[in-house]
Amino acid sequence: MIKQAFFKGKNKKRRYFEGWYFKCISADRKNAIAIIPGMAINPQGEKHAFIQVINAVNGQTWYHHFPYSEFSARSDEFDVEIENNGFNTQGLSLNVDTEEGSIKGRLTFANIHPFPTGPKNPGIMGPFGMLPFMECYHAIIHLYHEIKGDIELDGEILDFNGGVGYIEKDYGRSFPKTYLWLQASHFEGRNASFVFSRANIPFLGMEFPGFFAYFTDFNGINRRFATYNRSRLVKWEVDKEAGICAGELEGPAGALAFKAQMAGGGRLRAPVDGLMDREIIESITAAVWVRLTDPQGIVLFESSSSEAGMEICMDEEMASKK
Repeated sequence: MIKQAFFKGKNKKRRYFEGWYFKCISADRKNAIAIIPGMAINPQGEKHAFIQVINAVNGQTWYHHFPYSEFSARSDEFDVEIENNGFNTQGLSLNVDTEEGSIKGRLTFANIHPFPTGPKNPGIMGPFGMLPFMECYHAIIHLYHEIKGDIELDGEILDFNGGVGYIEKDYGRSFPKTYLWLQASHFEGRNASFVFSRANIPFLGMEFPGFFAYFTDFNGINRRFATYNRSRLVKWEVDKEAGICAGELEGPAGALAFKAQMAGGGRLRAPVDGLMDREIIESITAAVWVRLTDPQGIVLFESSSSEAGMEICMDEEMASKK
């Protein structure tokens, strides 16, 4: 079990958020939604809970607001409840009916591939994840799982039986001011998972660029490229307006090249000092191409994925820097 999945905000008083991100794609790829339960505390100490939903088919989003008294989460287990809704490593159950709309149903997860962790293999942030006072902490919980069940979203039944999902988490004060995030699980002809993120990270009055990437095909190929393991971002290209990014990474594990094209997208709320009033655009129907080579230049994997998650929140300076 990944301890980062456990609730971290028990003793937080102000300027804090915590959210778990569930990506759900149907077997025929006609249904794609993301469900984000969480909590937030603003600078004045006012708390609330929320469940955000994005429907990738039409880009519609919902922000269901709940009193904080309806939120409970365990600090020794991945178990989150908001009113009559539950979320854990085995699945989720939904029974939401607010002025925003409704979402009901139950999904269960099987064939789960958690993100590998251990004493020598901390979470995706590596040693940075253990530093205090970071603005935002990121954790990958499930790289991949299979889904059973269906969801009724504003009266429409979405069948997720045989589908595929992914879970990650963010917690801290604020999302990075500038960042890019990619996540792909639907590669042609082969199960695999790819995650990449790059951000400007404020720390103790300074700011530094950081990145991480992780790839696995669940059959012995596992590669990590990150600022903290002597990897380098040797090529970097972003066109925010066109929704395009490309990069090449080199490190002890070999080299990884990727390209991504955003498609569609919906507006989600993101935290700034615990205030959920920043808007970001997220797609979960982006297209991603990945090529992985070993240190000798032998191609280990090359394929494209649809139904990828993608967010571009960058200024021109970061978009042009390696």
